[in-house]
Amino acid sequence: MKQILIAVLASAVLMVGTGCASIIQGSHKNVQISSNPSGAKFTIYNKAGKAVEARTTPATVSLERSSGYFSKEDYRLVFEQAGYFTGETKLKASVNGWYFGNIVFGGLIGLLIVDPATGAMWTLDPKELTYNLVQTQPGLSPEEIKAAQEKANPVEPPKPPAKSASSK
Repeated sequence: MKQILIAVLASAVLMVGTGCASIIQGSHKNVQISSNPSGAKFTIYNKAGKAVEARTTPATVSLERSSGYFSKEDYRLVFEQAGYFTGETKLKASVNGWYFGNIVFGGLIGLLIVDPATGAMWTLDPKELTYNLVQTQPGLSPEEIKAAQEKANPVEPPKPPAKSASSK
């Protein structure tokens, strides 16, 4: 009986003294970054505009999930390679689903203190990012370059065409 009581008390201390998302995923997130073609230089800027990482694709980087207490961190990635237009994309933070595990496991301390302070209440999406560079072409206007980059890097996957009633 004494061992059961010790186990229950130890579990209670762990649950009250920690946050659910902090336990499961931590304050940093590994993101795999690649490009087409590979070998592009990329620089990652935090939302304050500070360069936090500069590497060559492909690479895996560890990024902080937050920029402070209850403050998510978003990133801007700039890709450069000779013979290609400079391209840019974003990596956005959103609420981590494990954060809501505090309702059951971490309690108010995890919900209001631990996970917001460690940044574990946030997650970064996507976990794997591939940027398709657009080859330089003389005479393209800035609008045409932007359109080509958006076509090469759609925000959402293209939807299949709707079936007409006559095709059934």
